[in-house]
Amino acid sequence: MREVVTGRGGKGIRALAVPALVVLVLVLAAPASASSSPAPVAPAPAVQASPAATALSCSLSQSSVAFGDQVTVTGALTPAAGGEVVDVTLGGARVGQATVDTAGAYAFTFAPRSGGDIVVALDADPTVVGGPQALAVKPAVAVTHGALVPFLAAPVVVRIAPAAYDGLVVVTVAHGGAVAGTYKAHASNGKATVRVPFRGVDGFVVSVALPAAAGLDARTVSTRVSVRARTLSIGSSGPYVKGMLTALAGLRFRVPDLGTHFTAQVKDSVVAFQKAYGLSRSYVFSTACWRKADGARLIRPRHVSPGTHLEVDKGRQIGMVVRDGKPYGIICVSTGATGNTPEGTFHIRQKSSFTTSGYGGILVRTMGFIGNFAMHGYAPVPPYPASHGCVREPIWASYWMYDQSWVGETLYIYH
Repeated sequence: MREVVTGRGGKGIRALAVPALVVLVLVLAAPASASSSPAPVAPAPAVQASPAATALSCSLSQSSVAFGDQVTVTGALTPAAGGEVVDVTLGGARVGQATVDTAGAYAFTFAPRSGGDIVVALDADPTVVGGPQALAVKPAVAVTHGALVPFLAAPVVVRIAPAAYDGLVVVTVAHGGAVAGTYKAHASNGKATVRVPFRGVDGFVVSVALPAAAGLDARTVSTRVSVRARTLSIGSSGPYVKGMLTALAGLRFRVPDLGTHFTAQVKDSVVAFQKAYGLSRSYVFSTACWRKADGARLIRPRHVSPGTHLEVDKGRQIGMVVRDGKPYGIICVSTGATGNTPEGTFHIRQKSSFTTSGYGGILVRTMGFIGNFAMHGYAPVPPYPASHGCVREPIWASYWMYDQSWVGETLYIYH
């Protein structure tokens, strides 16, 4: 510390000088290698995206078609690249091309002739593919038939495309919930024909099965047909009469023939059927008769032995020849008006081609079985008991019954 003299007139003021306060400022020093400005941060390296893989999809409008029908192949190219060409192959063979639109979609429609796997590929890069998609092609089938008459056969025609199809066609007919018959024919030149008996009336289901052949898959088609009834009476003619007689013969009723005319003899067969199955004895073959004949079971004889014998059922007014426990032939009869035709077990005692009756008239093909009682042909034979006690038969039917029988044959008569 030093003195400082100041003053006026020689006098001075002595003052002491105060030392200055020394302030130390600490400065943090940066590393010698760094500048005084903050160091810049280096940007992170950019990540490059991989290009999207090219993909081609494939789908079918339907996986199974009939020959001649069209199928459409659709799909999309990812990423979209309009103008690219897509090749479409079926079973390894190219069937066409489609062009990709700006949205990446494509479509190709064609009518396949056979089945196989559908595969698509870029024309410019065949390694880009889509599929496979399985496609089945079945034959085209149309089923027609001729006129349908109950109990008669009708042609069923199966037309097939392509005409090259050569498989075995199987036609099955069902009626009343059961299989009525199965028929087979080989296809030739696009067609197969079978004759199918439609044994009944109303609805039938006709099913046609075609196995795989000629590069086509198997196919089954079914169609429902209706066989209509028609009322018949004396004077009617045509195939319906033949169908009716065929039905009656199948149920073992004796018919004069299998012709096409409803004669007086035919009416005897009709009324025998009506008697046997409890229908109205009208001599008119109605819809009810057709439906009764449809699926009717054979009349059961009352006796099974001896193996061959005769029976007369007074209740139903029918007579029958029985063989091996089943009716061999059934006819209409008329027994005693007063119920006096004897009942029991008898034997044919004598046979005469013609005899006379104490009541008048000629008795045709007479077969006596006890006393003055006999079976014989006579006119008329009404649908009810009307004789004097014998068993009347239609004259035309008596010839047949006479030829089936022999002296000594067993005859049962019951009610």
